[in-house]
Amino acid sequence: MTITQAAIDDLLSAAAPSIASRGASAPAAPSPPAGAGGTRHADPGLQRILGLSVPVAVVLAERDMTVESILAVRVGTIIEFDVPFEAALTLYVANRPIGAGHAVKVGENFGLRLTSVGSVEQRIDAMGRR
Repeated sequence: MTITQAAIDDLLSAAAPSIASRGASAPAAPSPPAGAGGTRHADPGLQRILGLSVPVAVVLAERDMTVESILAVRVGTIIEFDVPFEAALTLYVANRPIGAGHAVKVGENFGLRLTSVGSVEQRIDAMGRR
């Protein structure tokens, strides 16, 4: 079964109010398995879309470099950015900014503590609604 972008946008738009009312700014809990009870969306198309994975990235800093300087990069090269060390990091979903926060250590891993995040509608827009 193929679903169009317009159908995805319609399903996400319809779901936005219920997602927002559940406190979507908090980390999402995994959906319970079918038949396990709990809150699930009745529309199976929407349930499939909410289960999709999308690329999430945190950007520390960006800068332009000439091709010549990129070709000169070697192991040990330090590239300086015009961003203070303590500056907020930007959270991107599908290459669109949706929030910002600060780096934290989670066990032996890197994490991001969000200090700002867009509305549910802004996050839906970031995932494809034009």
